[in-house]
Amino acid sequence: MALASVALAQARTLLNDDIAAVWSDAALIPKLQIAHQELQMELWEVGSPAVRKESGLISVTAALSDLSAIQPVDMLAPTKLFEYTVGSVYVGEMTEVFYLPNLELSDIHYSTLRYWCWRKEKLLVYYASVDTKIKIQYRKLITVPTVGGDALGIAFAESYLGPRAAALAAGSVGNAILLKIATDMATSNFARVIAANRGQQKPPDKP
Repeated sequence: MALASVALAQARTLLNDDIAAVWSDAALIPKLQIAHQELQMELWEVGSPAVRKESGLISVTAALSDLSAIQPVDMLAPTKLFEYTVGSVYVGEMTEVFYLPNLELSDIHYSTLRYWCWRKEKLLVYYASVDTKIKIQYRKLITVPTVGGDALGIAFAESYLGPRAAALAAGSVGNAILLKIATDMATSNFARVIAANRGQQKPPDKP
């Protein structure tokens, strides 16, 4: 398991500051955090399973529409929802909508949820007249490190985060040469991080 301290040490080596005379953890952590957030976004864009997750079955009581209190705490955004009966029998995939039908609670007469939407970081579903269960596939949050002892949460992430943090640090003090060198290294290593977090995905066909 890679720690933030490993990426910080790599960044300092590229910055020619192994003894942390200039680039202390406190000075580099903000750069590392930017790089970590960038990496999460890039992993999502290439479809890496490292930032995808599926919940277990979540119980939804009858007439409940706002699921924000029971949605997974590490969920950045849902991608698909599947409905089950209270006895855990699969019903089907739910339909995403921009807005839920505007009905009064007294109008509820459906035994399935059917529809869902994501509004203001809250998962909302259509009312059902009976208890149900759902399973959520979603984009998950990987905790951004705040101290050197924190885990990076992404396999081999240090090989990208170290050079990228060094590039950000070099850019912040106007060192254009080191900025380019570290950026090129981070870009090159990113492909290796993707490969390490590909899961069962096949690599792209070579041209």
